[in-house]
Amino acid sequence: MNAHPTQSVSRRARRKAAMVFAGALAVPLLLAGCSDDSSDSPADGATDGATDSETPASGTFDSLTVALPSSVSSLDVSREAGIVNYTIALLAQESLLGIDADGQLVPALAESWDAPDASTYVLQIRDGVTFSDGTDLTVDDVIASINVHAEEGSTSALAYAYAGVESVEATGEREITIRLTEPNSAFPWILSPGTLQITSDEFIEANKDTIGTPETLLLGTGPYKITEFVPDSHVALEANTEWWNGEPKASSVRLDFIADEGTRQLALRDGSVDMAMNVPVQQVDEWAALEGVEVEAATDNSLVTLAFNTQAEPFSDENVRAAVSHAIDREGIVNSLLGGQGEVATTIPSPAQWGGLLDENATTDLYGSITQYDFDMDKARELLADSAFADGFSTEVAYPNSGPQVGRALLTLAENLKQLNIDLKVNEVTLEQWIAELGNHAPMSVGWYFPTTGDPSEYVQLLLHSKYAAQGGTNLAEYSNPEVDALLDQEIQAVDPAERGRLIGEALTAAAEDVAYQPLWWGQAATAFGEGVGTDQFGPYFYVGPWVELLSPR
Repeated sequence: MNAHPTQSVSRRARRKAAMVFAGALAVPLLLAGCSDDSSDSPADGATDGATDSETPASGTFDSLTVALPSSVSSLDVSREAGIVNYTIALLAQESLLGIDADGQLVPALAESWDAPDASTYVLQIRDGVTFSDGTDLTVDDVIASINVHAEEGSTSALAYAYAGVESVEATGEREITIRLTEPNSAFPWILSPGTLQITSDEFIEANKDTIGTPETLLLGTGPYKITEFVPDSHVALEANTEWWNGEPKASSVRLDFIADEGTRQLALRDGSVDMAMNVPVQQVDEWAALEGVEVEAATDNSLVTLAFNTQAEPFSDENVRAAVSHAIDREGIVNSLLGGQGEVATTIPSPAQWGGLLDENATTDLYGSITQYDFDMDKARELLADSAFADGFSTEVAYPNSGPQVGRALLTLAENLKQLNIDLKVNEVTLEQWIAELGNHAPMSVGWYFPTTGDPSEYVQLLLHSKYAAQGGTNLAEYSNPEVDALLDQEIQAVDPAERGRLIGEALTAAAEDVAYQPLWWGQAATAFGEGVGTDQFGPYFYVGPWVELLSPR
């Protein structure tokens, strides 16, 4: 899970470039290995801690058992930053800022925050908060938790996000000030659940090398305390009765690791579990037909996109890029291959990811103005005929074996391209191999991203800014447009939300004309709720926070 990294190009940031790439790609894709769909992302979340703008669902549970789609080897997301790790950890640990149901930042362990400028952030730490071991939350605990990732030489999986942090210091009894090496208006997202979990300074010092293990577990301020972790089996939690934000919804929670989707369905059917994550998109109707079961599905903001290397033949030719884009039946893919459990992507960020920068009407207007390359084989032929590769060519693209639906979509494209005398070889590779090869920036590649913030710049900067175009960088298309770079440079320094929204929108509009990327679809995630358990708050950010608190009896 990852928030938007600082845009610093300092020597320290360059040393962490590989970690930026791994954070942007590897973590979300661990989820893809769980099933045959764009599965539950931790971006499908709720608020982290504070729910000032939300009224928790009413009702309590004596116990709750939930089926998770894979096991974990560590509970500590700074050691293993996979999606299931977050689903567990965010019941016990909280962040300074949370994300509400609309994808906007809200107070959590920081009751307020201010930015005198885009390089300085001042946060007021909430008073009266205790850890589940009974000790009080202090400013020193917050600083120590940030420094786990921000200190020079950190091996944390989240260190990439803190590459531009110059200093973190106490500037008052309950106040900390964070200074950055360069302006970054998106930095507050770094302080949300995707890249920050607060624990105690004493706990860190006493257990540096064993945090997250079955022996040490985790320590946090959240509504639940982890009492047992058995790898390949389960995690047990009990209510933290001293939780600062109210009485937890469940007295106890058990999270069972059930990787096989058929076994998860059986457990739900026979009542062994109360809810099951990661319902495959093709099986939503089947699961929903089970007696007493309700399936909730919502966008998870995930993006599947083609990337054309603009510096490598044949895709250095803009007409070739446009021709291939017109040969993709995106609507057919969503309706047939995904069973309607997705939406044709018209740009990089999904409409649900604008985090208050643009309202719904403005977002709709923006998306309506972005150039689209709709399915049109006649137009594809015309464009290819006007290119330097009018007679066709051969190329290849790889996809991870954890995403068979991505492979099927690429195979449909390959069939269409045969009509243009283009031979596209589609290769299935392991998830690890696919991630490693993305950094090589092949002439044509497919990206699969699971944003974890409500900020649209999260991947816009990483995919479109030329500073990330070098080998190993996140700009898979090696795309470079001075106009787009200038807009993104202004955006990262802007403080006014409306101004940021305008600049991101202009960058997306300008970049679409160059066809460096062809977005395919935004995915959906589905969770099945058994008899007696439900929620009326399921949405893109459901799992980003103490999600059990959003459940209610039914």
